[in-house]
Amino acid sequence: MLHQCVVIIPSYNPEPTLIQYVEELVEKGVQNVIIINDGSESASLSLFESLDQMESCTVLTHGNNQGKGRALKTAFQYVRDRKATMKYLVMADADGQHAVDDVLQLLKVSKERKSGIILGVRDFDQAQVPSKNAFGNKLTSKAFKIFFGKYLSDTQTGLRSFSISELDWLLVLKGERFEYEMNMLIYAIYKSIPIYEQPIQTIYFGEKTVSHYKAFHDSIRIAKLMFRGFVMKNSLVD
Repeated sequence: MLHQCVVIIPSYNPEPTLIQYVEELVEKGVQNVIIINDGSESASLSLFESLDQMESCTVLTHGNNQGKGRALKTAFQYVRDRKATMKYLVMADADGQHAVDDVLQLLKVSKERKSGIILGVRDFDQAQVPSKNAFGNKLTSKAFKIFFGKYLSDTQTGLRSFSISELDWLLVLKGERFEYEMNMLIYAIYKSIPIYEQPIQTIYFGEKTVSHYKAFHDSIRIAKLMFRGFVMKNSLVD
């Protein structure tokens, strides 16, 4: 099955551990990994060159930072142009917070479900989760329920999987940066596209993480995105 799957990893100024992460994906059978260099600084160029030399890895490059939403769309377009060989996709973050085994499990679930979006959801009640992160994520889940009538336990997860059949709307979905992943969920709700949850490991690296998530500030920002999506639900696609 894995020869029909692709793992997509948007990346901006990644840590060297990204190489080990991709190597582990390949060692466990993933044959197609797409890394998007979203305008990273020159210090990261040698890392991307090393990745691009790996047989199972393709690096797509933006000349300047265009945002996670645009990076994902660049990869989605690349995949759709080669749809004869790829059927299932999983998007993962570059910071190593998504265990390789969980990536593989999401691909398996995606194949079983055939359609819809599979979210890799974390357990924010675990002891290692910083209290501010737990609070922020639970707050946004409650806000999502209020606005859209469906409770999702992890609206901020970057680990998501789906069939290539979903790319038609994902490619025209609005959002070039941070807001794209939220728009994905909102559009799916309004169009009755199934959303499934798959529990995953909850991994935090403390101060070593390269995640740019600031719990309270970003929770407010996310709530604003939800409100805008609620008001502009009919204009989320171009």
